[in-house]
Amino acid sequence: MKAILRLYPLALLLALWELVARMGWIDPLFLPALSAVFKSLVANIDTLATDTVVTLARAFTGLFIGAVTGITAGMLMARYRLIDQFLDPLLAVIFPTPKLALFPLLMVWLGLGEASKIALVAITTFFPLAINTYSGMKGVDRFLIWNARSKGANDFQLLTRVMLPASVPFIFAGFRVATSFSFLLVVAAEMLGANNGLGNRILYAQRTFEGELMYASILIIAALGFILDRLIGLIGRYILAWQDTTHH
Repeated sequence: MKAILRLYPLALLLALWELVARMGWIDPLFLPALSAVFKSLVANIDTLATDTVVTLARAFTGLFIGAVTGITAGMLMARYRLIDQFLDPLLAVIFPTPKLALFPLLMVWLGLGEASKIALVAITTFFPLAINTYSGMKGVDRFLIWNARSKGANDFQLLTRVMLPASVPFIFAGFRVATSFSFLLVVAAEMLGANNGLGNRILYAQRTFEGELMYASILIIAALGFILDRLIGLIGRYILAWQDTTHH
C-alpha cells in the first residue's frame, strides 16, 4: 500500500496532462488528451505489442552481450596488470565518445538488420559494467585475498569465489545503469534505422501526425522503464540482503 501511495506524483502529473488538454490550453496536435492516448493504445494494441517485443528483444540481447564481456573485462583488468595496462587507455578513449555517433559506422559494418542495433546496445552497456566490476574488485579487502592465497586458492578460485562475490554491489549498480542505457540506445537506434520497434513507431506517428499513437508509444517506453527499474531494485534488495543497510 505504501508503495502505491508513493506513486501519487505520477498520478498528479497524468491528471494535470488530461486537464491541460481538455481545457484546450495546448493545441491537441502537440498534446492530445491522456484519454485519447489510451484509446489509441487500445486501438493499436496488436501493433504496439509486436513493437514492444521487438524492442525488448534487442535491448536484452545487447545487454546480455555487454554484461558478459564487460564483467569479464573488468575482472581481468582488476586481476592482471598487463591486461589493465592494455585496456585502460582504450576505455579512456572510447568511453567518453557518444555511442550513438557510432551507429552509422555499425550500420556500414554490420548492415541495417538486427546486428547493428544489438551491437550498439552491447557497446554502450559494456562500459558501466566493466568499470564498476573493475572498481569493485580493486576495492576488495586485501586481507581476503591474502587469506585465500594462504589456503591454496588459484587465480580462478580467487576471482570467482573471493573477488567476484565481494564486488557484487558494484556490479549490480553498473547493471542498473546499463539496463537504462540499453533501453535508451535501442529506441534511438530504431528511430535512425529500423522498420519496426517502439522507436520506429514513434517516428512513424510523428511523421503522419498521429499524436495519440506517438504518445501511446512513449507511454509504453516510460512504463517499461519504470517496471524494469523497480524489478531490478527488488532483485538487488534480495541479492544484497546480506549487507547491513541500517545506516541508509
